[in-house]
Amino acid sequence: MRQLRRRRLGSAVAAVALLALLLPLSQAGLERLREPVNVVDRPVAREPVPATATTRPAVPAAPRRTPQEVLRALSRLPPGWSDLPRPPAPRARAVSLWIGTHLLFWGGDSGNAGTYHADGWLFDPVARHWHGIARSPLAGRSLAAAAWTGDTVLVWGGYARGSRFNDGASYDPVTNTWRPLPAAPLSERVPVATVWTGTELIVWGSTARDGSDVRDGAAFTPQTNRWQTIAPAPVGLNHAGWPPPSTVWTGQEMVVVGSRLDDNNATTPPWSPYSTGLAYTPTTDTWRVLPTVRLSPQASTAVWTSSKVLAWDYDLRAATYDPKQDAWRRLPDPPLEPCGASPEGAATDRTVLAQGCGHALWDIQADKWVTVEPKANRYYGHGRVVAAGPVFLIAGATHESNANGLVAYNPR
Repeated sequence: MRQLRRRRLGSAVAAVALLALLLPLSQAGLERLREPVNVVDRPVAREPVPATATTRPAVPAAPRRTPQEVLRALSRLPPGWSDLPRPPAPRARAVSLWIGTHLLFWGGDSGNAGTYHADGWLFDPVARHWHGIARSPLAGRSLAAAAWTGDTVLVWGGYARGSRFNDGASYDPVTNTWRPLPAAPLSERVPVATVWTGTELIVWGSTARDGSDVRDGAAFTPQTNRWQTIAPAPVGLNHAGWPPPSTVWTGQEMVVVGSRLDDNNATTPPWSPYSTGLAYTPTTDTWRVLPTVRLSPQASTAVWTSSKVLAWDYDLRAATYDPKQDAWRRLPDPPLEPCGASPEGAATDRTVLAQGCGHALWDIQADKWVTVEPKANRYYGHGRVVAAGPVFLIAGATHESNANGLVAYNPR
């Protein structure tokens, strides 16, 4: 009897030990089964993942809002300019992107301080409050390409301390997490063109003015998590809007309005003395050169009005391009003060806000310019003009000072 009890006790101990060995393996197998279907051959982590590379949120996610309540909050803003709570820190040349219910403000640099950042915030128009977001796995940078897919933010490329980048990441505002993008088949750069087509992010060209003629680009498809090179363009451009690319998506084509400049901010033969327009069709992987438009090559920008491309320059010349007619139409000059400021703008479904030295509105239905009255002692923003529902938002600082703010313009 004693030997039998010893055998039973030994068997129980062995079973417990075997269970202790199998339990971690079963847990690992379960975790493996929970992975997305497109994740394969994941290497075993032998060292702790650095905090900058993790996708775990560092701070709580911003409150979720419905488009309806955000639209109501924005519509309640009075006509004209309104001061809103400024970003928590001054940033120049940061990503400024409307993501349906919030304004994403990420990266950029601290002006004269020369510090580049990889963190950012979301602005909640309902509570009028800035919320910090998880730190990205990317190095700090300015002038990064960015697009909103409807679910995630895609960020790629950029500039910092004389260096350029060719990596990127995606950000999910619902889970407040980042995920690195796979390596792109492109060299380091600040892209000239950036658009979201509804299924893929296209980045093309380079802003470098070192004499190179960069004509290549690539498209990233989130559904397959893959990059694919696109056909090289017939001509290279290194200037198309500053700081954001003056590139539009027409629903069928990516249209770029820009120029080829040298280090003296001038064009030389055989380059055009005016802005150059290019159009790329993803379905056929083909490019075409648009008819000549007499806009300054030193500074011009473009927006999409739902049927036409509206472009203007800092010499106060403007024109619209009709893709169906493949033709430009000269417009009256925007009612802006002449100066050397780079043009900037954005479009809602009714109006376009043009920014230079002052502001002007293009009434899409009335087909005319409308003067925007300036307000004394009011900060107008120095960042990208972003369309947010019925209003326009401008957040950021200048690269020459730490002036910092967020303003809204309601054209109602």
